[in-house]
Amino acid sequence: MTEPSTLAAVRARIDRIASTMLWCVEILVAVVYSAQRDGSAVGVAVNVALLLWAVTNWLRRRWQPTGELAVVGAYLLCTSWLVDGPEFTSAASPMLAVAGTAVVAFGMSRSARWSLPATVAVMGSWAVGASFVPGVEQPWTIFSLDFLIVEWAAAAALRLLVLRSASLTDDAFAELATARIDTEVAEARSHAEMEQWATLHDTAASTLAMLGQGAVIAPDRLATQIHRDLRAVEHSASLLGPDDLTGQLHEHAQWITTPVRFTGRAPDTVDPDVRKAVVAAAGEALTNVDRHARAQSVTVELGEGLVRIHDDGVGFDPDDATLLDGRFGVRHSIQRRLALVGATVEVHSAPGAGTSVDIRWRGDAVVPRGGGVDHVRGLLRGLGYGLVILAVLVTGLQGPNALSAAHPVAQAAIVVVALVAALLALVEVRFGLPDAVWWGTAVVVVVLGPVQEMLLDLGDLATSRNWAVAALGWQVAALSVARSSRRGFTLLGAQWVAGIVVTVTASGTWVVMSSLIYTVVSVTVVQVIAIGFSDFVRHAVARTEQISADITDLRVRTELAEALREDRRRRYNRLSTCLVPLLNQLIEHPDTAIDPKVRANCLLESVRLRRLFGTKSTTDPFLDELTPAVTAAESRGVAVSLHVLGPIPELDPVERTRMLTVPIILLTGARTRAKLVVTAEPSLIVSITCDCDEHTRCAAEAVAPESSVVCAGPLVWATVALS
Repeated sequence: MTEPSTLAAVRARIDRIASTMLWCVEILVAVVYSAQRDGSAVGVAVNVALLLWAVTNWLRRRWQPTGELAVVGAYLLCTSWLVDGPEFTSAASPMLAVAGTAVVAFGMSRSARWSLPATVAVMGSWAVGASFVPGVEQPWTIFSLDFLIVEWAAAAALRLLVLRSASLTDDAFAELATARIDTEVAEARSHAEMEQWATLHDTAASTLAMLGQGAVIAPDRLATQIHRDLRAVEHSASLLGPDDLTGQLHEHAQWITTPVRFTGRAPDTVDPDVRKAVVAAAGEALTNVDRHARAQSVTVELGEGLVRIHDDGVGFDPDDATLLDGRFGVRHSIQRRLALVGATVEVHSAPGAGTSVDIRWRGDAVVPRGGGVDHVRGLLRGLGYGLVILAVLVTGLQGPNALSAAHPVAQAAIVVVALVAALLALVEVRFGLPDAVWWGTAVVVVVLGPVQEMLLDLGDLATSRNWAVAALGWQVAALSVARSSRRGFTLLGAQWVAGIVVTVTASGTWVVMSSLIYTVVSVTVVQVIAIGFSDFVRHAVARTEQISADITDLRVRTELAEALREDRRRRYNRLSTCLVPLLNQLIEHPDTAIDPKVRANCLLESVRLRRLFGTKSTTDPFLDELTPAVTAAESRGVAVSLHVLGPIPELDPVERTRMLTVPIILLTGARTRAKLVVTAEPSLIVSITCDCDEHTRCAAEAVAPESSVVCAGPLVWATVALS
């Protein structure tokens, strides 16, 4: 299952947001300007043309940044027809609204290599257009012209943060896919092994059980049957496969038709995740040799932190992107997997010169766990820090404009309170604020804007001295980063509604109202984008957290499957030291099957085989503590059978010791056979039946007098229940 590209989806969504935002602002500005009674005929015509352009593109959903740059530049060059005099240089204007929104849209949707020159072009177009207005001697001093760079930087930084979080989400999905494949392979292999081991029930285990119980089989038939059983045991052992890098590479090489030669030596120990990724990459490279290279031979060179695969095939042009995408899987499917474990792959080739694939990793490489979530959380904090810096920067730059207005002391106090609110937003981003403190800070920020307006004279409402309503939106955005965007939009909307109400009540003139609308459009757009983009990053945090949890679950399953496989390998190695020689002896000398000692060995190996495939390996502490006693008894020739019924509850060490003391003592004294039954439901009970001497029985009774011990001749039956 392949997850869709989060990065591609986010890029497309950003383009939709940027284009829709710019078209809406162009439409709004054109409508507001055309509604002005004092607008010039040429200015109205220019805005109508802008309106038609925006509506047409919106209906067609056609986002062309280069075309938008040309249209915005042309609009700004018409500044002399859009204004009546130089007053626009110190107040909000339709040009500011269009220029600011365009800069934000370009910074959001395109890389800095394109959007920064586009921003400079926008600023230059406006300055050139303003230079034709009578009375404008220094066009670079236009109100908020320099702030376009700040808006571009904010939009570009937001873009980088969001795309980086999307990329980390894609990395998490890739890691999840890798973990899912590893789990499926491990569990499928384990299942296949268990099925193969289960066939031993009908082969070696059954044959040995019959011989151990005294069955008489014709020598020629016995030799044939034992021969079949030995092949089944050896085939089952081959399924366990190698667990080292060299062995697994050799295993891959067996599946291709091109002759493979190995040189060098791989490191003895490699991190398991690194080993899986390297083996997968090398396997893909070997498969590609068979599919495409038409090679006579391939060499696998092993070294410290290196696997190099070189073939003498036809080669290819590394600069041919079509060939790489369509044929060479290492370039894409394996490259990401290697990157996740800190490894790299380099492909060197030329037509007629063969191909070399170099897979490299650090000798001490260990795959980090759960790093993606921490990185995305760090991006979210970085977004918050950036918004706090903007809040402080804008407040510090624009707040002093009001100090020359009426009530300068009160204006200065508002600036100080705004800076304190920014610092509290910093605490919110880093540590989180109590809800009461957060709401109190948010309410103060919302109220400061209209209060600052009320302190101004009527003539200052349409000037840069009316700074708070626009600037304090950055405090709102910073406070909302770690919370829901809905809350941030609500606060921002409340702040602007209150500011508009105060402005309309105080002035009631269209000039002031239109100036306020232009200010809202030029500033609020980027604040809304900042609040909205935090949703992207929060969503990435949530997704990577869930993916991380899924990866952890898959890794637990994979590690369990591999632990079971490793346990079977160890048990088979112990078993084969006695089983295989016994089977070979019966093949060479079938007449020895009637020997009592051989029969006893057959019965013992039959029990061991049944335990190997008949019980599930576990890491349960209870069984881990019991296993050494079972192994020791078997090493003395005691046939031990163990049956576990139900999941064993978790016990503290004292309870485990009390439950296992009697069974371990009796296993230690067992002579020829022992049967252990662990019943977990409805309550834990351990029972053991064995043949032992009087001394062992008395020792068991003395150690645990509360246990039930019943004797019948040499047989002892003991039961221990969990109190």
